[in-house]
Amino acid sequence: MNYNSFCPVCNKEEGLRPFKWGKYDLIHCNICELDYCGEMIEKEIGGDSSPVNLSGIKMMSDVFHRTEKLARMFIFKRKSFYEKLLHRNCEKVLEVGCGPGVFYKPWNKLNVDWFGTDINPFWSEFGQKNEVPISNQPIDLIENKFDVIMAHQVIEHVEDPLKFMKTIKSLLKPRGVIHLELPNQFSLSARLRKISPMISKDYGFIQPPMHLRAYSKKTIKYLFDSLGLKSQMAFACGNTNKIWGQARKYSLPQKLYYTCSGKIGMGSLLIGIAQIKS
Repeated sequence: MNYNSFCPVCNKEEGLRPFKWGKYDLIHCNICELDYCGEMIEKEIGGDSSPVNLSGIKMMSDVFHRTEKLARMFIFKRKSFYEKLLHRNCEKVLEVGCGPGVFYKPWNKLNVDWFGTDINPFWSEFGQKNEVPISNQPIDLIENKFDVIMAHQVIEHVEDPLKFMKTIKSLLKPRGVIHLELPNQFSLSARLRKISPMISKDYGFIQPPMHLRAYSKKTIKYLFDSLGLKSQMAFACGNTNKIWGQARKYSLPQKLYYTCSGKIGMGSLLIGIAQIKS
């Protein structure tokens, strides 16, 4: 689909500002603050999303067993937070774009049914080898209902975010929770990349052909509001945040950078949490 004449998040035609960044033609929406590419030429096989970098796939598969252990501490804290919103026990969760499925065993150990899906067939094969039940079923064919649906580092790849979010919303139980994690276009890293195309070929987290949409807190809130969801949180944090960070091993310099940028409100992660209105 071509989004050169209207925004994929707010669907507005007015307020669009086309601009050039190096060899890329980009658009900024003044209404919802989305930065994006008008067309998605290269897509994942079988999906309407931009491809994931092959080096990223290799990295995630190589460190799977180490990151799985890190994931346990996140899940215990997040489950408690989700249940405060749900007003009940969290019994069934869906992870869209689950990659290697590092959260499968941590959820299972808390007696929560985890369903993971990823359109990249590499991950379903990886799951079979590592005893993680990863499906590559498209989300619009899923029939179950879930207490919580997570999409970590996913929506920035999605061509039509409104359609994606509407599908996710339809899979939630009453008072169900959506948890998005994505790159923050107003992070310190992104701001440095937006100084000049002579310094960085990327415009913040616009990184063709991988990332063709870049979000801010305003964009996430706009997305939640347009779908009639109750926005609970939209905030930036560092990758090393002890509740909302990523289950990855970082070097000492990386830890210092992510911690400091998170403390000044310019962390590289953007967290959005919303739920079905009661």
